[in-house]
Amino acid sequence: MIMNFSPFWPMLKKELYEQYRTYRAFIAIVILLLLGVSAPIVTKLTPDLLQSLGNGITIVLPAQTANDALASYLKNMTQLPGLMLILLAMGCVAEERSRGTTITVLTKPVSRSVFVLAKFFAYAAVLLVSTALSAAAAYFYTTQLFSALPVTAFLLLNLALFIFFLLALAITILASVLLRNAVAAGGLAFAGFLALSILPGLNATTAQALPSILFGSERLPLLLAGTITPGEILWPLGAGLGLVVVLLLLTCLIFQYQEL
Repeated sequence: MIMNFSPFWPMLKKELYEQYRTYRAFIAIVILLLLGVSAPIVTKLTPDLLQSLGNGITIVLPAQTANDALASYLKNMTQLPGLMLILLAMGCVAEERSRGTTITVLTKPVSRSVFVLAKFFAYAAVLLVSTALSAAAAYFYTTQLFSALPVTAFLLLNLALFIFFLLALAITILASVLLRNAVAAGGLAFAGFLALSILPGLNATTAQALPSILFGSERLPLLLAGTITPGEILWPLGAGLGLVVVLLLLTCLIFQYQEL
């Protein structure tokens, strides 16, 4: 498989402009930013909300802390953003193939691998900006309403979140290459996302190879306390990135031999 990467940057600029023109970037940024802002605020208001809904029944909750706000933030970021990403990216290849625009692009000196990778990195750039803004908002409001979280641990958790999003993105683009129908591709990507979310809880070996293990009850306290070993951090992050690369290579290989 011969790949000419010289058109990569023009293709990446085209895809980024497409993200801007179709409001996909705006949607991703707004949704993730709202999730980041809402987590500490809702955590702070939860005791009062439960008390007001108790109909005279006294509900006693332990005092909410910065760690509770962080747990709410991680829960938010591992659920809705993945579904949003599938909806935004499920037709990135499938729709262009069904409309015939893929053939137009590939008649130019653009390889199929560049075509796929440009789409992946355009979405990845939007995810990076969205995750950074969401993390900054969550950290700021958590600090204002509770106390400051350990900066290094918080940054590592958001790096793990970003890699988790990249995995969901790679699965979605693979599904969009496999199927010509965007809705069918979205269904397949959703099944892959469910597997990505559920399998770690069913198989310890799988859990060790995914960045989401850092969000779990076993490693999260160690990470916040600063007592976690470097290997327990680097292995799931590195394995997650490696899986992203494997999925991208598989997607490029499949697309290379498909009929358009």
